[in-house]
Amino acid sequence: MATGIFGVTASSVQLWITVFVLVLAPLFFGSVDLFWIVVWTILLSTSALCGVVTPMSTGQSRVLLGFLALCGIYALVAIVQVVPNAINQLNDPSWQRANEILSLNALPRISSRAEIPTIAAGHFLLFTTSFVSAFCLGVSQRNFEIFVRFAHYSILAYVVYGLAAFAFTPNMVLWAPKLAYRGSLTATFINRNTAATFVGAGVILWSCSAFFSIQSVQFSSLRLLLLSKLNEDLAFKIILRSAAALLCFFALLLTGSRAGLISACFGLMVAITLMVANRRKVRLWLILVSGSAAIALVVLLLSRMGQIISRGLLDEARWSVYEFCVEAIRQRPLLGAGLGSFADLFPSLRSKDFPSGGVWDYAHSTILEIAVEMGIPVAAMVVIAAVASFFFLARAALMSQDRSRSSLAAIAGIVVLSYLHSLVDFSLQIPGYLIVFGILLGCGLARACSTCEPKQRAITQSL
Repeated sequence: MATGIFGVTASSVQLWITVFVLVLAPLFFGSVDLFWIVVWTILLSTSALCGVVTPMSTGQSRVLLGFLALCGIYALVAIVQVVPNAINQLNDPSWQRANEILSLNALPRISSRAEIPTIAAGHFLLFTTSFVSAFCLGVSQRNFEIFVRFAHYSILAYVVYGLAAFAFTPNMVLWAPKLAYRGSLTATFINRNTAATFVGAGVILWSCSAFFSIQSVQFSSLRLLLLSKLNEDLAFKIILRSAAALLCFFALLLTGSRAGLISACFGLMVAITLMVANRRKVRLWLILVSGSAAIALVVLLLSRMGQIISRGLLDEARWSVYEFCVEAIRQRPLLGAGLGSFADLFPSLRSKDFPSGGVWDYAHSTILEIAVEMGIPVAAMVVIAAVASFFFLARAALMSQDRSRSSLAAIAGIVVLSYLHSLVDFSLQIPGYLIVFGILLGCGLARACSTCEPKQRAITQSL
């Protein structure tokens, strides 16, 4: 009896700690400061430890163990990089040059740094603990719904604040002066592109929620939807959820982020496609509503095309950085230059023609930065894991027949949005969004495994 009470208490503590972090992580300027990274890491680590005894199915255990194995390989490579003389053939030549020029006696390493940067280690721990904690909780359908619900309303609250700040205090972020991206909506983030990814996730969540409500309406009752008192609740749900989705989309446009807008549209398209696919009877009204929504989306997108045409999808400086990254990868393809070393390495890669202004502490492509710092094999494993995560979520959304379908489709769309945007920017390297993404991905994959297993078990039994 005592064991059961302890288990319930631990699960409740784990749930509300994770929800607390999910809601507040974006608040303090995207939690980019080391202080908040430490705070969220401690809380999420506590939450993850509370879930180590959570009973799981075979499929869920395999996915979680696969994730932990990938994290273990990532951590092992990072440690090997800073161990002196670990693999002499791969040592960074800068150590030898420093010893010769400065008469030092520093021990050579694969990494260009003597130790793993605290920020880089913090980002790794944040993603690992947020995913594990949410995965353990996502085994429960109730916890999964709680996470999705809090994600809906917390993102909407940040959008409302962002719109109010854009209208009344356009040169401020919370209580601090806005030093960059004046004239763009950034909500509580410093960078408008990260804000666009975060707001885009809200667009997908609320659009899928509204679309699910619309799908539940029968054609015969649609004509009486606003005339029958029995349908008033459903009508209000459709109106309010659609209004929330449009509000988020309006905020997304105000961020002025080109890649954020396009990635969000692709993610939304994938999510809606997963919700519509495999439905035996697609009503005419549903086709009309979907077509109208698609046309409205295109019109809104075209309203921003002037900026895309005038500035291009990617600026010239960013293409140059990508070329420098490819060169750095070519020089150190196996184990990279060291975790968290990009900002230190980049000045040596800049050409004379590259603009001297600004600090490039990110590669503006998360996967390229991983390849530079960790090597091609680790980057390839990350890509395979990312593709697999989308496959699991998409398959589960197609198989699901209940209200989980819309949530799983939405998370699959957010995964597409995040992965696409991370190819040309660094939103997944900002803790305030990384934590939200990790929690949604973790609980989504836990439910995806649970959704697919009954179907697979029935097929096995029939054979």
